Amino acid sequence: MGKEHVAALKATEICRLLSDAEMAAIAEILETRTVAPGTELFREGDAGDGLFLVVSGEIDVVKRGPAGERSLARLNAGAVLGEMALITNEPRSATCRAEVESLVLRLPAARFRALRDSGSTAAYKIAAGIAEVLARRLAAMNTKVIEFTEKMEAGGAAPHRVDDKELAELHRTLQVWSF
Repeated sequence: MGKEHVAALKATEICRLLSDAEMAAIAEILETRTVAPGTELFREGDAGDGLFLVVSGEIDVVKRGPAGERSLARLNAGAVLGEMALITNEPRSATCRAEVESLVLRLPAARFRALRDSGSTAAYKIAAGIAEVLARRLAAMNTKVIEFTEKMEAGGAAPHRVDDKELAELHRTLQVWSF
């Protein structure tokens, strides 16, 4: 499965800085999981125990709110989920579940941190890749916050209700993110 793991890693943004040898080293510690439809990869509030890379299938990202769960994004092959688990010890910020049978690769946080602590260049390059993704995510969200704020302010006393088109645009923005 090593060559397939390397191919999957090469397709991800967070691994773009890795050399072939570094990719092979990371590929060695990946775990393969087949996930049945409706099965959760992780649940909001759980301890972050690793990053997931979607090789095939479709993963729904949902967040709890006052009115229940709300779908944030549907992610397909090439998407990365749970990358924050490699950087912080914070609980999961959303729930991710398979919509269809999906194949994912898991990079365990403990093994990643062991690599990082040993001075592995590959681990530091992945951390740099995650930082780039997070910077783009923050910039995109800042833009969305300004857009929504301006619409609410333009509406006067009556609050602006977000319509389906605006939600779809937000979903498109979220789909370039990883969770």
